[in-house]
Amino acid sequence: MPRRSPLGIGVGLLLASTLAATMADGTIKDLSGRIAAPQVFFLSGLMMAVLSLLAARAGARLGLGFTGCLLTRAPGLLLGRSVATVLASVGFFHAIKLLPLAEIFLFVGMMPLMAALLSRWLLNETVPRATLIGLLTGLLGVAMLFPGGFADLSPGHLAGGLGALSGTVSLVLARLMARYEGNTLVQVFYPNLGLALSALLVVPSVWVPMGMGDIAMIAVYSGLLFLARWGMVLVMQRLRVTVALPLMNVQFVWLVAVGFVVFGEVPEAATLIGATLVMAAGIIALTQQARIDRMAARSQPVVPAE
Repeated sequence: MPRRSPLGIGVGLLLASTLAATMADGTIKDLSGRIAAPQVFFLSGLMMAVLSLLAARAGARLGLGFTGCLLTRAPGLLLGRSVATVLASVGFFHAIKLLPLAEIFLFVGMMPLMAALLSRWLLNETVPRATLIGLLTGLLGVAMLFPGGFADLSPGHLAGGLGALSGTVSLVLARLMARYEGNTLVQVFYPNLGLALSALLVVPSVWVPMGMGDIAMIAVYSGLLFLARWGMVLVMQRLRVTVALPLMNVQFVWLVAVGFVVFGEVPEAATLIGATLVMAAGIIALTQQARIDRMAARSQPVVPAE
């Protein structure tokens, strides 16, 4: 039975991760209007840290590759990724609270452009010309998501910009950590523990009582986000950042679907056209990576059977 390629596995994991992340966004949107961000971050961060410990224990018992989440070979990179994850969580939480879900795609669309710059600097990964054309196509699509111009900028857009930049840094560092650290759960445990501890500094001043329904909603949100974040760490092991992030734009489909079905949000025509261009950038990046993989496979010497 032929083995699946890392590219195919990475794409499958990415699709599942973006779907889980979008479902988490839809779950928390209603709650974000009633409960302050630090309270949500404290509880969800603790829940995701506990889920990391449970997954590590299960992995050890079942003899799987993930057997722990406490020790790392790259503490400096892990610290940077944890800080970036906290900032991204704060930014995207407030953006989700203040903006329609479909507009959150604007910031997901910006992330590949940021990643192209950071990849050359931090990862020494070049950006092929075809991929660059795709990214420029995505830039055009992002511009169309602002039909009213930058005068439409609001605190929600600024929060989304912070989330996009910090989230890109976090994912690029995840790709860099994969070169030194094979333990994927450590990249989930510590960023979420850091999120909970950071929120704890202000939780006493914003805490409000919650019913069992709110607690259950945070638990569902935490479970979905745990799967999404762990999945993206696995994706970063298999895909170049300039391929993974354009492909993340499939999240727009999930965002529009959740926004329309759950919240009755109908995106404008310019938003749909712009999003189509940004998703086209992801397809270009994917086909370019597939071409590079085929060329690399052909260049490998064939070892004759003994």
